Amino acid sequence: MAGSAETDGGMAHEADWKFRQAASAFARQGYAIGGRVDPAWLGRTANDSVSPRQLLGAVRSANAGVGERPAFVVSVEATVGLVCQSCSAPFDQAIDSSSTVWVAADRAELARWDEAGDASAESIEGTEQVSALELVEDELLLSLPYVARCPVCAASDEPRRHEFS
Repeated sequence: MAGSAETDGGMAHEADWKFRQAASAFARQGYAIGGRVDPAWLGRTANDSVSPRQLLGAVRSANAGVGERPAFVVSVEATVGLVCQSCSAPFDQAIDSSSTVWVAADRAELARWDEAGDASAESIEGTEQVSALELVEDELLLSLPYVARCPVCAASDEPRRHEFS
């Protein structure tokens, strides 16, 4: 894959999103892929209570300069259909999330970051094989509420309870 994925009508090709490479490749200067992502490509997200729609994703290098830790930014904007855990009503949740992922050369470097107390919450070993699609899907999954509540239930002081029959 070249330094960036070209888009056709706002959507990079499925093969570009699914291309697996070492995590360090996402941090190389000039790397970028972005645009619409077909929710059908997401294998771990869609289920009975989660249905992503209107998904935009991006993975871009975030190298600031020589001698700084390599990193890349993963972002996602989406509308996700959820089911309220209090009343079982379907509702749409807007997602707008972005994370910086720091890239360590190897496990030893990750361990040094951890020992020094400066390990970022988001870090990955540079040799780990991943795809831009997996990174965007991870960002989406981590952005979903742990307990989905519709606007009515979220505004209520007392959650309504769905009765199962």
